[in-house]
Amino acid sequence: MTRALLLDENMPRGIAVGLQAAGYDVIGVSTLSPGISDRDVLRLAREGTRMLLTFDADFGDLIFQQGEPPPAAVLYFRVRPVVTEEILALTLEALAQPIDGCFVVVAREGLRSRPFAMLTGGARL
Repeated sequence: MTRALLLDENMPRGIAVGLQAAGYDVIGVSTLSPGISDRDVLRLAREGTRMLLTFDADFGDLIFQQGEPPPAAVLYFRVRPVVTEEILALTLEALAQPIDGCFVVVAREGLRSRPFAMLTGGARL
C-alpha cells in the first residue's frame, strides 16, 4: 500500500515530483487549497489520512501544545539551505522508517521522532 502524503505550501515542487516518481500518492496544499490556515492544513491531512510534510514548526505547537488532532504523521524538516535533491533523499529515508503516528523532525544529522501517543487532554491517545 502506498503512503498518502500532503505537502505543505513551503515544500519545493521538485519534492512532489520526486515522490510521485517513487510511487507515493502526493497532493500539495499549493494546488489543493493555497493560502489556508495551518489548522486547515492539518484537517486536510487528517481527512485524507495523509502524512504532512512541512518546513513549518508551528504544526508541533498546534498538535502538542494546543491539542489540535494530528494527522497520520508529520515530517517537519529542519534543513537549511533547502536543496531539493537533499530534501527528497531525506524524505525517502524517513518514509522507509516506522513513522506512522509520530511527529518526526528531519535533519541532516538524522531523525527525531515523538509519538502522538504522548498527547494528553482530549487529543489522540
